[in-house]
Amino acid sequence: MEMNESVKAALIALDLREGATMNEVRAQYVEKTSANRFAWIFINDERLKKEFLKYHTAYLTLVRFYMENEGSAQFNILDYPRDQVLRIHINQGVYHMINQKYLNAGEKFQEAYAVDNKNVTVLLYLGYLLLKRKSYVAAEKYFKDITNIEKDFDDAWYYLGECYFKAGELKKALPMYNTAKLLNPQRSEIAFRIKEINEKLGLMPNGRGNSKTRKSSSLSNLLKRIFKS
Repeated sequence: MEMNESVKAALIALDLREGATMNEVRAQYVEKTSANRFAWIFINDERLKKEFLKYHTAYLTLVRFYMENEGSAQFNILDYPRDQVLRIHINQGVYHMINQKYLNAGEKFQEAYAVDNKNVTVLLYLGYLLLKRKSYVAAEKYFKDITNIEKDFDDAWYYLGECYFKAGELKKALPMYNTAKLLNPQRSEIAFRIKEINEKLGLMPNGRGNSKTRKSSSLSNLLKRIFKS
C-alpha cells in the first residue's frame, strides 16, 4: 500500500511504524485515549483537547486509508474487543462535544453506557450533557452514581455541586464543592464557587456567619425576647 504524507503523519501521531496493521492502529489509538488525563471532562482544557484531537483525527485518517485499500470487512465494531468498543464510543462522543454537536454526543455516550453502565467517564459525560440542558435532577443521578463507584473522583463532586448551585440550592452545593476541593486543592473553579456561595450566604471561609450576619442575628433575637416579655 502506497501511503501519502497525511497517512504517514497519522502513523507518527500514534507512534506507529509504516506497515502497522489496522488492529495495531486501533489498539494504539485506544491505549492513547484511555490515559487517566482523558478520564475527566477536558473539553475546556486547550492542551488536552489538542492532544486528544491529534490522536482522534489520526485514527480517522488511518481508518479511511485502510478501508480504501483493504475493504470494510474488518471494520465491524461488533467484532472488536469490548474495551475497544467502549472507548471508541466514548471518543466519538467527546469529539462531538468538542464540535458542540450535543445530540450526536448524547447518542454516542448512550451507546457507551449500553456497553458499560458503570464506567465513570461515560456517567460523567451523560450527567454533564443533562446539566447543560438544565435537567438538574436527572444529571444529579449520574454524578451520585459516580461518587458511589469512585469516591475520590473530584469531577463528580464538582459537577454534583454545579447541579445544586444552578438549581439555587446553595447550602446543598457547598459540601459538594468542599469535598471536590479536598480531593483537588489546585482546581481554581472549585475555590471560586466556594467563595461565591460563602458571599451569597453571608459566610466566612470557615463556613460561619460573618460579624455583620452574627450581629444582625443577635439583634433579631434580642428584639424577639423584648417583645415576648
